[in-house]
Amino acid sequence: AGSQSGWSEKTMRGPIIPCLLAAHGAAFRSHARVALSHRSWCDAACRGTSTLRATADDGDDDPSLTPKSPLAGYVLGGGTEMAWSSDLNDVKEPGTFVCSRTGCNEPLFSSSTKFESGTGWPSFWAPASEDAVDLAGPGFLTLVFGREAKCKTCGGHLGHRFDDGPIWETGKRYCINGAALRFRAEMAASISEDASSGA
Repeated sequence: AGSQSGWSEKTMRGPIIPCLLAAHGAAFRSHARVALSHRSWCDAACRGTSTLRATADDGDDDPSLTPKSPLAGYVLGGGTEMAWSSDLNDVKEPGTFVCSRTGCNEPLFSSSTKFESGTGWPSFWAPASEDAVDLAGPGFLTLVFGREAKCKTCGGHLGHRFDDGPIWETGKRYCINGAALRFRAEMAASISEDASSGA
């Protein structure tokens, strides 16, 4: 049958295998270029270059908040910061975490719902209010990757919500990029700390 059609196993194997290898190689090179580009961008972001600061740190509109991260624009646009990279992981005093987008400052989470998840990202078992955070609809992939959480006011990407939070609370874990947040300490707590340090 092979001789009748003019094609043999040998002639088929000859052109097809190199073509498959070439296609695979091209795809690999494309993915490698994307990965290197992403790594270079992230390296520049972590160094806080002037280009990134021009888009992410374009003004400190509220001095009562912790400084805005140079990665704010990146994560609010859908990116993810490295685990353990945010200073907000260590914040434990009473206060409110707000959206870091300039001009938004929507109260998103209270420190009273913050807990140590061991993931390397600030984690909360509930938002500051029902109207603070928008969640993507449930689906098959959300079982693994969680439901995307966005600021309801400006639409900025915050992180994801999972169903493995403290069972004695809500059972939910809002895994949030620290760069998407800024922290405002409660006034009473700030006054108390100033008084004790002065004494």
